[in-house]
Amino acid sequence: MTLSKKPSVTPQSDNKAVEIPDISSSQFCWKPAEEYTVADCWKSWLHDPGSLTKALVLKSDNQFEVEVADERWMTIESAKLRAEFGPISPNQKFWSRKVILRGRGIPWVMAHTLLPAHSLESPLREVMELESKPLGAYLFGHPELIRTGMDVTPFHEDSWGRRSLFFLFGKPVMVAEFFLPEILLD
Repeated sequence: MTLSKKPSVTPQSDNKAVEIPDISSSQFCWKPAEEYTVADCWKSWLHDPGSLTKALVLKSDNQFEVEVADERWMTIESAKLRAEFGPISPNQKFWSRKVILRGRGIPWVMAHTLLPAHSLESPLREVMELESKPLGAYLFGHPELIRTGMDVTPFHEDSWGRRSLFFLFGKPVMVAEFFLPEILLD
C-alpha cells in the first residue's frame, strides 16, 4: 500500500484555529470509567456504548455536522499507546483524523481517530475518504463491529473525554471523543 500525504486542514471559527486534543498527549490519564468519580450529568455521554453520532443527531434534531480539522499520516511516540494496537513497530505510520462535531452549529465534541497503516489494507481504507461524513455512521453501519473497553480522562476544568478501541474487518481503529460543556445545555 502506498502512503499518500493528504493536506492538513485547519478550520477557522471566529478567525481562531481550533486545537483538537491528541489521543497520544501525555496530559491525559486514560483509565477505565469506574476508576473516576464522574458527575451524573456526564455519565450518559461517557458510558453509552452505542454510536455517539446517532446520539448527537437525535440531540440536535438532525442539525448535526462534522468539521474536519486535520487529516494526515503520523507516527506515535508513546510505546504505551502503540501497544494498544498490538505488537507494532515504533516507526508504524498511523492515519490521524481530527474533527469537531457540531449540533445546531455549536461545537459539542472534538474527536481524534487513529488507524495503523495495516488497518487501511482492508475496507477500512474508506475512512480516508469520509471527508465531512461521520466516522460513527460508518463504523456502526457494520454489524460485525467490536468495541473493546472504554477509558475516560478528565478534560479541561469540568469536561471529560472517552477512548475506545474498535475492531472492524479484524483491524483496529482507536477513537477518542472529548466532550465540551456546551453539550450539556438544553
